[in-house]
Amino acid sequence: MIPFHDIGGSGPLLHFAHANAYPPGSYRQFLEPLTSQYHVLAVEHRPLWPGSDPAELTRWELIADDLIDFFDQENLRGVIGVGHSLGGVATLMAAVKRPELFQKLVLVEPVFLEPRWLEAAKTATREEMMQFPLVQSAVHRRDQWDNVADVFARYRPKKVFAGLSDEVLWDFVRAGTRPCDPTDPSQGVTLAYPKLWEAQIYATLPQVWEPLPQLTQPVLGIRAAHSDTLSKKGWQLWQDTLPHGTYIEMLDTGHLLPLEKPQELADLILSHLATRP
Repeated sequence: MIPFHDIGGSGPLLHFAHANAYPPGSYRQFLEPLTSQYHVLAVEHRPLWPGSDPAELTRWELIADDLIDFFDQENLRGVIGVGHSLGGVATLMAAVKRPELFQKLVLVEPVFLEPRWLEAAKTATREEMMQFPLVQSAVHRRDQWDNVADVFARYRPKKVFAGLSDEVLWDFVRAGTRPCDPTDPSQGVTLAYPKLWEAQIYATLPQVWEPLPQLTQPVLGIRAAHSDTLSKKGWQLWQDTLPHGTYIEMLDTGHLLPLEKPQELADLILSHLATRP
């Protein structure tokens, strides 16, 4: 059984697919407002499954296939699919493979890298991909602490989390860690989302420009104005490739915008879905 979170709410089904290294619980302040209008579910991607092996992933389509399997497992059809980063790409790929599963898509900061980078990656060796700075950062990430308070104290001054409130950062810390030994709390905590899984995903770039024009569902695309993931060229290419979509850029925020401005993003999505039945 593929694990998932039932966030609650009633009404039409809305599924959220999370980013690389950010478990569903990290998004509590973004997802809970959506329950005012929708029944919200959030799958746990494969890296969060006990015993999963990063070597299983050679293409991001595997995460999309897991998402399809989850929808079949729960007999879900005609769902509103919302995805952030990795989750946006997985939702796109699943919607192309099985269009009946989704009635609408909301893709938040999806990893739509410019074609020139993806072409270069096709000829790179595994060793070369593993040397990318983002991959190396994940490989060498600290993954054990005495307790969650130590994790919070280490994360709070980091630039990447500067836009997160203390409450959201605590959600991420609690969702992103687990006991090293569930029977012995004195052994401290470790990352719930293994760093080698995070690195494997970063080292395996998604080929998105072929499936993108095959989408048939209405799409809302959202970019952060200070994104370090979805470049302005990639953003424009997305709009050119899928001209029937709706596109919104959120100011004063970065790639982690669901965590930086959770209520504002939730309100934007609710408003869009209400006006475009």
